[in-house]
Amino acid sequence: MKNQFSLHLFLFVLTFLSLTFREFLFYGLFTFDWNGFALLFLSEWPYSLTLILILLGHEMGHYIPARFYGVRASLPYFIPFPLGPIGTMGAVIQIKEPIPNKKALFDIGIGGPFVSLILSVIAWIIGISMSDLIPLDKNFNLDQYMIFGESLFTFYSNQWILGPFDPQMMDVNIHPLARAAWVGLLITAINLLPFGQLDGGHIIYALFGEKYRYWIHWLFTAFIILALVHFTWLLWAFLIYYLLKVEHPFIKDDPNGLGKIRKIFGYFMLLTLIFIFVPRPIMMGNELNDPTLFESIFVSLKTFFGGQK
Repeated sequence: MKNQFSLHLFLFVLTFLSLTFREFLFYGLFTFDWNGFALLFLSEWPYSLTLILILLGHEMGHYIPARFYGVRASLPYFIPFPLGPIGTMGAVIQIKEPIPNKKALFDIGIGGPFVSLILSVIAWIIGISMSDLIPLDKNFNLDQYMIFGESLFTFYSNQWILGPFDPQMMDVNIHPLARAAWVGLLITAINLLPFGQLDGGHIIYALFGEKYRYWIHWLFTAFIILALVHFTWLLWAFLIYYLLKVEHPFIKDDPNGLGKIRKIFGYFMLLTLIFIFVPRPIMMGNELNDPTLFESIFVSLKTFFGGQK
């Protein structure tokens, strides 16, 4: 047990370092650039601390209900990933026993995204309040920079807190706290996708029961169309189909059902996906103004059928 706890703690610390330093973790270790390490830590610790707390909250939102229902579960395993702009691949807990019924499934499944949603929204509002608007330089070359996409929530909350402003004329110099919240919202949105072993898959299966198997594959087909907006969703469609699965494995009903409060709560959480979902999560600057494949196909079809008149 002690060795197992040591592993969880080691991964927690390693993920914190991975979040803080990302690619520079390897570079700094091999070049012994301690001054660069210190400067990066001072600028990035709000990001890494906020995001790791969001991830911890998400997983404890699963762990605590699991223990309440007497289901054995592991403490969170944090996954460091010191490559790319985020620095982690999230965190997971391991459910070690079958979940007894759909009510338990619902409570265990919804707890994680609910906690991470609340923490991310709070961090986002505080972080955006600490961010600045800067004029866009028309001559500035964005081609080599990564751009974080907008959801309905982030766009309109930016306008509410910092605006109104014209996104073509002004940009948000985002605070690390808000950047962590953006990642937290993205992770929450991905977890709320209503398929298989994702949290959204637990929720929607608990809400609709076995009859959902008649239409869930149609919903998955609609999800695949998002690959025409950004290739990221094609990768997720592949992971869902082959690893996480489209359908949820069978779990028996609770004799008393879910109840009205849980159903309203479940519909609310699934609805939030519309507002926090980011169609184009991360882009290079040279992709920013390029039409998506979906837009190109739409324009081509419009031109074709328009020419038939």
